[in-house]
This record gives sequence, structure tokens and C-alpha cells, in this order.
Amino acid sequence: MHRFFLSADQFHLNEIAIPAELSRQMTRVLRLEIGSEVILLDDQGFEYIAALSEVNDRECKAVVRQQQPAQGEPETKLTLILGLTQREKFEWILQKCTEIGVTSFLPVTTSRSLIQKPEDVHEKYPRWKKIIIEAAEQSRRGRIPVLLPALSFIKALSIVQSNDALKLILWEDEVTTGIKYAVRNHQGKNVQLFVGPEGGFSKEEVDIAKQAGFISVSLGKRILRMETAAMMSSGLVIYELG
Repeated sequence: MHRFFLSADQFHLNEIAIPAELSRQMTRVLRLEIGSEVILLDDQGFEYIAALSEVNDRECKAVVRQQQPAQGEPETKLTLILGLTQREKFEWILQKCTEIGVTSFLPVTTSRSLIQKPEDVHEKYPRWKKIIIEAAEQSRRGRIPVLLPALSFIKALSIVQSNDALKLILWEDEVTTGIKYAVRNHQGKNVQLFVGPEGGFSKEEVDIAKQAGFISVSLGKRILRMETAAMMSSGLVIYELG
């Protein structure tokens, strides 16, 4: 059954009006007809099984038949803090880590990131948000992951310091603490995870992160590509914590 996110304020009536862009997708691309069942999502953790009662490419309408909690949201609240990199790679990370269950994404510039000015990616946000929404629909998420404004490494550290969060930074030179050990010893459900760009973080950046309460962790003896590290570490955190 096809899944579509709508704004929460559209669910106050039993018959829901579908916005024009989604209506065109339903009629022209998916070829849905009157009576076709869809799942509508309110981005608040609930899904609504509904049947199309009116179909045209300007505004479809759907009658809600059942409301239920969305089953695809993990208990863990994971903020993935990512070094900015080339477009294709970054978009792939957004897509796959949304599927895995990341709660929010914070793009950052670092000393080794390909992009050095946070403002240089502002125009990419509409496309990135669309990628995240489509991945959330496909993977049965009940909420759309938040895409936070891009920041410098230092500014990112200043805003992510939640007292109850487990703060981790991946570092290829860490030889003592593995990510699995750090996660298994955490009692809460909030995690903030720094993943560096190609070339990783500098030692100076890791030291600054440690001063801000982050724990440097390793993914093992092999050096992974950025996108592999982002996906693997996110998966491990959510698997261990739920």
C-alpha cells in the first residue's frame, strides 16, 4: 500500500484533501483510482488507512477508515552529525540512514570536509528534504527525520550538548573503545553521533569534541568510507538500543 506524509493539520476531518503535488503523483504516476487504499502519515507517529473518494490531478480526497500507531519508528533518538561531502554520497547517506531510523541530521563543515562554508549548501535543502521524505515513506517510518541547518564543527558542538544523550565521535585512531561497548553501557535512548568526512577528523577536532563530552569510538581495525561508516554506526546504535 502506498504511503504519503501530509501535514498534521490536515487530519482534523474524516475526509482528507490531498495536496496538488501528491494528487498528481497519485493520478499520473501511480494511476490510483476511486476506492484505492493508501496510508496517510501525520508526521506525529500515526498512520491512517484511507480509501480515495475523489480522484483528479488537482486535489484527490480520501476517507479515513482506520487510525493506528506507525510501527516503523525506533525507540532510540539518534542525531547523526555529518561532515559535508560530495552531493551523491551525502544524499545516499541521508536516504539509507533515514531507512535505518536516524531521527535528525546535522550537516557540518570540518577542517577536512569538501565544503567549507555552511551557507554553500542552503540551496540543496529542498532536494535533501524530498529524499528524506521519500525514504521515510518507503521504510514505513512514522515521522520524517529533521534536517537541521548546516553549521561549522564548533557551532555544532555548542548546540548538541544534551545532558542525557550519549555523545560519540567516530575516530579511526581510537584503539581502546569500540562503539558497541560504548553503546551497551548507555542507559538512555538519546544518542548524538559525529561522523567525519573523507579523511576523518583531525586530532584537534577530536580533542575539542572530547572536551564537550563526546567519547571517541572505533568501528574496528579497517578504514571505512564515510558512507559505510555512517550507515554501519547508525545501524549498530539503533540495533543495540532499540
